[in-house]
Amino acid sequence: MEELTADGYSCFLFNFRGCGLSGGNIDMSGWIFDLSCIVEKVYDTPKIDPASIHCIGFSAGGVIATHYASYNKKIASLLLMATPCRFSDILPEDPQLLRDHFMELGLIRNKDFPPDLRRWYDDFTRLNPDLNIPFLSPRPVHIVHGDSDETVPVSHAHLLYEAAIKPKKITILKGAAHQLRKDERTLDIIRGWLKEVA
Repeated sequence: MEELTADGYSCFLFNFRGCGLSGGNIDMSGWIFDLSCIVEKVYDTPKIDPASIHCIGFSAGGVIATHYASYNKKIASLLLMATPCRFSDILPEDPQLLRDHFMELGLIRNKDFPPDLRRWYDDFTRLNPDLNIPFLSPRPVHIVHGDSDETVPVSHAHLLYEAAIKPKKITILKGAAHQLRKDERTLDIIRGWLKEVA
């Protein structure tokens, strides 16, 4: 982020609840609320152009960003990095297995979470970026994915691109895995995209 601020961009970097240094537990309804709070905060920040708020979403964060931007026009563009097209294609069918997996990863910190397992699980599967992404137009969207993504198959990127309406762009990174934050090409992609849309 230091490189982008040095380029003159104002940046707001955050972790959704349950991730990184953020408290709480992974929860898609909560993530939608998290992003809405961030956008409203940025929108109301002095010296920030409210017409030039651009969102970069990695993995599941891209799912939330696509959902939110489909009905909130405060997002001027989306850059989606390794974003699933549909959670239902990559998550286990058993909600308990998913809950146990996230507990092992440290994304669920409270042993009594979630209070309603089925409802929590359904909050994942009801999110369908391929159905949301057409509503972004005429705002631009750039879909970036690694062809060696071990978590979300690269076919998801192509499905999202097909569902999107122009202006749209797709970049497939040869040899890139799922965690595109660690790919040395990502910063240049972000810089290039912001030069196009900001």
